[in-house]
Amino acid sequence: MARLLRMLRIALRAHRTALLVMGGLSFFATYLQGAAFAAAAGHTAVERAAFAQEIDSLASQLAYLIPLPVRADTAAGYTQWRGFGGMTLVLPIWALLAATGAIRNEEERGLLETWLGSGLSRIGLIVARCLAFVMVAVVVVAMAGLGALAGVAASGESVPLAGLLELCLAVLGLLLACYAIALLAAQLVSTRRAATGLGGAVLVALFLLDSLGRINGRFSRWAVVSPFHLRNMTTAMAPGGSFDLPATLALFGIAIVVSVLAAGAFRVRDLGGSLVQGQARDRGVVHTVSPNPLLRLPVISALYEERVGLLGWLVGSLALAALIVSLAGSMNGLLSNASFQGYFAAAGTSDPTLVLLGVFWAGIAALLIAVYAITQVAQWADEDSQGRLEMILAQPVPRWRVVVERAGALALSTALLAGAGGLAIAALAPGQGVHLDGGRLLLAVGLLVVLALSYGALGAAVIARMPRVAAPVLGALAVVGFFMDEVGPLFKWPNWALDISMFRLYGAPLVSGLFATGLYVMTAIVVVGFGLALVAMRTREVGR
Repeated sequence: MARLLRMLRIALRAHRTALLVMGGLSFFATYLQGAAFAAAAGHTAVERAAFAQEIDSLASQLAYLIPLPVRADTAAGYTQWRGFGGMTLVLPIWALLAATGAIRNEEERGLLETWLGSGLSRIGLIVARCLAFVMVAVVVVAMAGLGALAGVAASGESVPLAGLLELCLAVLGLLLACYAIALLAAQLVSTRRAATGLGGAVLVALFLLDSLGRINGRFSRWAVVSPFHLRNMTTAMAPGGSFDLPATLALFGIAIVVSVLAAGAFRVRDLGGSLVQGQARDRGVVHTVSPNPLLRLPVISALYEERVGLLGWLVGSLALAALIVSLAGSMNGLLSNASFQGYFAAAGTSDPTLVLLGVFWAGIAALLIAVYAITQVAQWADEDSQGRLEMILAQPVPRWRVVVERAGALALSTALLAGAGGLAIAALAPGQGVHLDGGRLLLAVGLLVVLALSYGALGAAVIARMPRVAAPVLGALAVVGFFMDEVGPLFKWPNWALDISMFRLYGAPLVSGLFATGLYVMTAIVVVGFGLALVAMRTREVGR
């Protein structure tokens, strides 16, 4: 028990940064949506009824992402849809990273051997890790609930406390179920990178199963196996909503059963190995240089090492573009919807297909590109802390070349991802009766690369002094910026405040063309960020 408690304290310390970032993000996300309701919906019953009709029309087009709202004419219903619906997309990503890092990351660093050598059992290690995540997850979900309470109160309304607690319980169940699934995936492969890919693929498949169940009745009977579907069965926060107790209990049941399976798999597999392969294979010592010519080319060598992950991101980019274009035809029916004209006016166009592609596709693609850039920054930080950077510099390789190659690899990979999405849009849009400006589409793709380089430059500058906090800081900046770009205009914030968001700087090139100020600012961030990284790389001690 003493060893278990010590391991629990170590596990909780590992969650310190995530607790601060995710707790603050959860509070901020739900508070902003609740507080923005009054500014967006108005104060009279007629205004709110028109707003609810507009939201219902919009939600039907976004049903593949988040479920339909319940009572969008109330602050509680709107916050449940936008606030908690958005957090349902973000929190599972955190659970995935936390679960794969809990075992595989520390195993690759040699820490598990030390802890197991002290007498702690493998089952005890898993139990401590799971308990630590449960404790942190409870705090994060509670922060989301407090944000909803404060935000709805700012709009002059109230939230049914029992309904809010029931909704938070369902969100907590989803979070723990996703953690358990990713923890089991980490036992089936031998590296953290592979575990993240496998766990992410499983969670995405379960999410898509729930999405298909909402937009196509033929899949609804299969959607019940998805934790996301079980979570969405609870709508207790909105007036007239309901709490699905069996679905919520099923979420906690999935978390417990899958965690037990993960503990059993960890108990029988070898350290450094996987449950599928059994014991770790001894590949022997290699003294000769690899004959692969791609490993000798600057920038290309980095992409070759990441070829499997890059292929997954490429497929995702193509799938996103194809899905958005496939919905373009249904947008034409909104032309006759008077309540939706205000949304078109805010977007700066009367063409609903341009709203769909220029706002929805470009907005989601920008968010995904930002997430990809942050994952690359996290990998740069890992290279520093795990000794890989020392091996690279010992080749010998000039220190400045490391920074330049990182920037070049990020630019080339994001150009591939953004270009794939742009090509899919250009190829499929004419079949849906959508005719885009080729120049603006090319501009949108090019600006996505600049956006990724902006995040990469900020990350490179932070890594120079604080490698461990680079990815969490960038993640918080991306999510906060994404929400600021949405709710800032509703609160009539000044332009200088809105321009803090990278997504605001990116603009809407398909709809309104180039936002020159945003391009200048992002270019300055790229030059200054990577410039600081170059200077710091020449002078700082590696690994600190």
